[in-house]
Amino acid sequence: MEHSSTTTIDRWPANDPMLDPLALYTPSAQDLESPHIEQTRHSVTRLLTSEGGVIYLVSFAIYVTVAVLLDFKYHSFNGDATSRMANGFYIVYSRDPHLAAVGFVWTPLQSMADLVLLLGNHLWPALSHNDMAGSLVSALAMAGAAHQIRCALREWGLSRAPRLVLTAFFALNPMILYYAGNGMSEGLYIFTLTATTRYLIRWMHDGDIRSLAYGATALGFSYLTRNEAAAATAFGAVAVVAVSYWRAEGARRARRATAMSDAAIFAVPALTAAVGWAVVSKVITGQYFGQFESIYGNSAQELLLQHKSFHGRIIYDIQAIGSLWPLLPITLLISIVLAIRRRDPRMLAPLAILGGAVAFDSLSLLANSIENLYRYFLATLPLEILIVGSLVAAIPSFSTGKLTSKPSRRRNSTMRTGWLSAIGVVVVLLMMVPATVVTSAAMFNPNIGVQETQFLDFIFDKHVTGLALNTKTSYATIISMGDYLASLHLPNGDVIVDNAALCVPDMITSISQPKLFVIPNDRDFQRTLADPLTFHAHYIFEPNPADTPISAENIKYPKLWATGAGFAKVVHQIPSRSGCPGFRLFKVVRHPSEALQ
Repeated sequence: MEHSSTTTIDRWPANDPMLDPLALYTPSAQDLESPHIEQTRHSVTRLLTSEGGVIYLVSFAIYVTVAVLLDFKYHSFNGDATSRMANGFYIVYSRDPHLAAVGFVWTPLQSMADLVLLLGNHLWPALSHNDMAGSLVSALAMAGAAHQIRCALREWGLSRAPRLVLTAFFALNPMILYYAGNGMSEGLYIFTLTATTRYLIRWMHDGDIRSLAYGATALGFSYLTRNEAAAATAFGAVAVVAVSYWRAEGARRARRATAMSDAAIFAVPALTAAVGWAVVSKVITGQYFGQFESIYGNSAQELLLQHKSFHGRIIYDIQAIGSLWPLLPITLLISIVLAIRRRDPRMLAPLAILGGAVAFDSLSLLANSIENLYRYFLATLPLEILIVGSLVAAIPSFSTGKLTSKPSRRRNSTMRTGWLSAIGVVVVLLMMVPATVVTSAAMFNPNIGVQETQFLDFIFDKHVTGLALNTKTSYATIISMGDYLASLHLPNGDVIVDNAALCVPDMITSISQPKLFVIPNDRDFQRTLADPLTFHAHYIFEPNPADTPISAENIKYPKLWATGAGFAKVVHQIPSRSGCPGFRLFKVVRHPSEALQ
């Protein structure tokens, strides 16, 4: 039996240059004198001034503005954002530059994307000093997510007014604005998920095998950004099997074969990314999944935190998702009923991909594997936008369509379409305005927006807490730490430090001498820590174990902080302040083996 998706390929225009890889060539000297170059310029201009191009450029400009304010005016840096940027920084600028310095506790895409911009750090040090590299990646990616949302809504059949209003509600949502400018992985995470969802919606509509492959590729990149993509892959594969089997013709055996073939196309890129990253991690670190096996992973870190009761975690799940999508029950129910009545399977795409990612974090929180952080549920926002869009598109009058050629009927149809489009905008406003208001309020509720409150309260002067005050002064504290160590004029590789401690990545990426430190990302870190003097290190910069129980120095030398472990003495102490742990600088005076004798 012929594959169910192959018939669609034949329907594409044979002369479409966007589908013909041979059409993408390098122009020759003769071509440069032809009018084709001018046509290319006009094509680029049309692209940039198109609806999609304008939305992308405007969104990017807004997000960069947010990034500049956070990074330069308020010096508000989230530690996770700086740490991911630092992992890219170590590849080039650490004492031991090498590709594996990217680390294996987190998936690498955000750090590698940051690295591309960090190559210009010598020209603009703010790329690392102020984490502008991470912020620019977030802005680029989140603007891409806004573009994907617009494309998905357009392809679903929404007319221009409801489509643009819904896109604006996504692009200008306070959570999206914040995470588009703060350098964290949420930008790439949401971009790759929305791209996957858009192409899966397209495949479910017309069976185009290219769309399924595009969505699968985006999902593979999504896994290299965040682990939540594993659940999106599983749920998405189930949805692909169900739709493919339902749509296929012929005997059951042939339909099953078609469904499994489509599922393989969809799932293989993400599985390849997962297996490939795990194998590389095992070869280099001895662990398949550092986030779960490493002492620096989430699982180990969560054991040190005080968690809410199981009942409290359920309540937080409900509060977080409900704050992002307060009308979820009624909106979802109506949309599903309309999709069933229309026999339209496209609803399964956002539910499987975006809903699967949200379900992963929801269940992880219930299992005590992650903290109760509002940002983990951010995929609820694009899910909400697309479900609301499907509801509007389910009403045939809101869908775009060709008008009759008769002038009178065309005028009447245009007027009717205009009125119905206005009604569609009203429906969108009724659903999205409450969601935006509730989302904004939750960001400044310390019981829900835990990190958002910490990093935004001092900016907006709203109920400034101790954590917010620490955040406000942490940048100056980190700079002063780096300035002190740089003022010692020590040679490169003279100070051993565990960069998993809070504020250390920020210090390394902003100090004038980043090669001063021996860090766990260096290939000789373990042997240098075991015998500093032999490997030309004379200092250990240790965080207070009371503030940072898990650090390489504390694990190797449990008595170092209290007594110097018999081989080192304290030469400088930095108190705990501004959210940073306390530190002691130890000078190594003998070999550790001699202290044990």
